[in-house]
Amino acid sequence: MQLHRQEAAKDAIEKQLLERELVMVKWKDKGKMAAVVAVLVLVLVSSVIFAARPGGGPGGGPGGMGGNIGQVEMSQSVISVKLTAPTVGSLSRETDFIGKIEPAETVNVYPEISEQVTKIYVEAGQTVKAGDLLFEMDDSDAQLSYQIAQVGYEQRAISADTTLGSGYDQKILSAESSLKSAQQNLNNARLKLKDYNDGLDDSLLNAEKRRDQAEEAMKQAELAYNGYTGDDEAEKAELYDAWTAAEQEYLMYRAAVNELEDSEDSEARDLRNSYKNAQASYEQALENYNLLMGGSLEDTQRAVEAELKSAELSLEQSASQLDKYKVYAPIDGVIETKSISLYEKPSTGTAAFTISNKDNLTVSFNASSDGAAALSLGDAVTVTKGGQTYTANVYEIDSKADESTGLFPIKAQLENGGESLLTGVSVKVTAATQKAENALLVPNDAVYYEDGQAYVFTYVDGKAVRTDFTPGMSNSEWVVAEDGLDENSQIITTWHPDLKDGVSVVLQQAQQDTAAPQDGAEAAGDAANGQAVPQQGEPAGKPEGQGE
Repeated sequence: MQLHRQEAAKDAIEKQLLERELVMVKWKDKGKMAAVVAVLVLVLVSSVIFAARPGGGPGGGPGGMGGNIGQVEMSQSVISVKLTAPTVGSLSRETDFIGKIEPAETVNVYPEISEQVTKIYVEAGQTVKAGDLLFEMDDSDAQLSYQIAQVGYEQRAISADTTLGSGYDQKILSAESSLKSAQQNLNNARLKLKDYNDGLDDSLLNAEKRRDQAEEAMKQAELAYNGYTGDDEAEKAELYDAWTAAEQEYLMYRAAVNELEDSEDSEARDLRNSYKNAQASYEQALENYNLLMGGSLEDTQRAVEAELKSAELSLEQSASQLDKYKVYAPIDGVIETKSISLYEKPSTGTAAFTISNKDNLTVSFNASSDGAAALSLGDAVTVTKGGQTYTANVYEIDSKADESTGLFPIKAQLENGGESLLTGVSVKVTAATQKAENALLVPNDAVYYEDGQAYVFTYVDGKAVRTDFTPGMSNSEWVVAEDGLDENSQIITTWHPDLKDGVSVVLQQAQQDTAAPQDGAEAAGDAANGQAVPQQGEPAGKPEGQGE
């Protein structure tokens, strides 16, 4: 009989549990559902124990269940919490940029003249020092011009010494001797050139002489025409015709000279150069003699000094021109590109070599106005390429945005260790674009949001108190509290479905001996750099409805 009563009581309890489960499904509030489940569990346990008591039965009285089923009084749940305090530290928000590796110093090497390349000493990828010879060009004509200038200078130096180094009478005698010697050398040179031409005068020299005469006549005719101020159109037309005729004659002789120069051989060129040198020497000797005979000693001295200086400058100019046929490295560095080929003429408008000094590499990137404003000279940035990271320091921030991108160019110099990076490669640059120094930091997991308002629960006299504050920048772990909190605030870090403003709470056993625990407060320190998380929505790990 007692067993029958126990079975009946059990059936009644299961029926009541089923009814309460149906009611619970209709409730959407998760906090209330948790409370209902707790009540049902307590009722079930109490009813089972009651039904199992000796003498218990379904009726009223000491042994019956009567109307007491479901009316078991449930103890109120106790919210046990942990506390932490804000800490003072630093926080930064980092932004990634696309950067480009560049050497701090890059030089394009352009040839000043264009002649056939005869030797190339370096190739792309080689390391050179400043002053190393890169390549040479054919300098045969320049060598000849230099030798002529050198002979002219030496002759003028000898003439100056002869003219100014002894008595005036002796100078005259010496000038006469030099003039005769120069005349003889000129005659000999003319005869050799004439013999080479089978007894005829040198056609090229004659053509050059007539060309020069025709050029002078053309210039005079041009001056006459341009300077005419009369009204006679016929006379003006005659002047124009004379100018045109002189120009045609000049062009004819110039073409003849060019044709003869193209057809001459090396022996003729040497004989002709010897004749020209002898002629220059004769003219100089004649000039010196005339100066001595026609002026005072002082005038002679001034003239000789001026001529010697002129010869010296000509020699220097010729030497400078000769140097242009050899091209040297202007800086230490690595040959990045080479654009010349052997036996070809390089263009003076195209860089023959590009040399980069890779002892100092830089990374350049572009930032928005906010990003550029957040960075300062000397700030460290991180450069990443192929799994390797490097440190660079900002040394240049443009104050004007690039017209094509609207962004601000920034440059940073890499510290030691970036030599393996290739010029022109793209890299990732990570920089702190937002910073908070000596800020009050609150754990992100303890922060709630309601209608955009951030708040935490603080512990005050045994109760949880909602405390609003103004959040600043944040990352995945910390939020900066601009105001509303201080270092003495006791923040509740424990989540509970019934935690709300004014509810009673008790401290967990480990924190009952102190009202302002420091566990967790020292964990912040200087908060690790990281990408900040948005400040909307619920903190990670908190159920829906938190903060409501």
